[in-house]
Amino acid sequence: MKKKWNVMIGEREHEIIFKPGAFRGKKIVDGVSTPVKSTSMFIRVFDEPIELEGKTLHLTAIGSKVDLAVDDVYLNSKKPYVPLNEIPRWAYGFTAAIIIIGWILSGLFGLLVGTMGGVFIIKRSISPIQKSPMPSCLGVSVLCVVIQFLCLFVRIAVAL
Repeated sequence: MKKKWNVMIGEREHEIIFKPGAFRGKKIVDGVSTPVKSTSMFIRVFDEPIELEGKTLHLTAIGSKVDLAVDDVYLNSKKPYVPLNEIPRWAYGFTAAIIIIGWILSGLFGLLVGTMGGVFIIKRSISPIQKSPMPSCLGVSVLCVVIQFLCLFVRIAVAL
């Protein structure tokens, strides 16, 4: 879904558009298109600075939520701008582990549970609100594995 903002800087109005794509999106600033690459392979995450007339704007996204920060305030949510953290390696490890374990234990359903848990883990790990996201991410990982084991036991019980 295309997002569009019209921003007044000084005496001039600038049009900023974000168009999502299958693998990478495009930011269009005053008609000039440039690709935007996500920093995650599981979920759309980026924080793109845009320089206009000496001001720095930030086009950010976490998942499907795309917003533009002007003067350190997001235009859509009206919340203060906080730079996105880099995704820690342990978040990728947790995500890969629960996806692989889910596929081995429960097949397609386990893969789905692992993917949903992985998206939550990545979102939580870069959240500026969370001071220490690892405990909650570890809890989600354990919960996903428990659900995947339950699915395995149900499949075994039905097969008997």
